Amino acid sequence: MLAFFLATFAPASKRAARFFYLAKIRAAVQGAVPVTTQFDGAVRAQSGCRLKMGAHCRLGCSVFFETAQNGSITLGSHVRINTGCVIVSYTEVTIGDDCLIGEYVSIRDADHGHYAGDLIRKQDHVSKPINIGSDVWIGRGAVILKGVSIGSGSIVAANSVVTCDVPALTVVAGIPANVIKKREPS
Repeated sequence: MLAFFLATFAPASKRAARFFYLAKIRAAVQGAVPVTTQFDGAVRAQSGCRLKMGAHCRLGCSVFFETAQNGSITLGSHVRINTGCVIVSYTEVTIGDDCLIGEYVSIRDADHGHYAGDLIRKQDHVSKPINIGSDVWIGRGAVILKGVSIGSGSIVAANSVVTCDVPALTVVAGIPANVIKKREPS
C-alpha cells in the first residue's frame, strides 16, 4: 500500500513543490528564471533582485541571491549551485555555462569601505565585477571576492579564498588561492 501511495502521489508532490519554489523566486526577482530550473529545496532572493538564469540550472536548498545599487547576477545554462551558497552583487556577477558550485560558497562583488576616521559600517561599499567562465568547478566553502575573473575550465579547491584572477584551465587552492597546476587533457 505504501509503495502504491509513493508511486502515485510522491512525483506529483515533488512537481508541486518545484512549481511553488519557481513561483516564489519568480515573484521576488526582476529577470528570468526558466521553467526548466530545478530546486532541491527553498531558495531565497532579495525582493527586486536582478537575476537572469539560463536553462536547466539546479539550485540547492537555502541558496541566496541579492543585488544592491546597480548590481546584477547572470547564470548561464546547466549551472549547479549547491546548498547554502550566497551570491551578492553591487555591480555584476556573471557565471558561465556548465559551472559547478559546491556547498556554502560565497560570491560577493563588493565589500565595505575601510578607511580610518569613519565607522566601517557607515562607509559605502566598494565593488568590482566578478566573471566566472564556463565549465568552472568551485569547491565547498570557497570565497570569491570582488574584481576576480576565473577562466573557463578552472577549478577552485574547497575553502579557498580567491582574491585575484585565475587563468583558464588552472587549479587554485589556499588562502589566498595560488596556482597549484594546469589541467591537462585526458
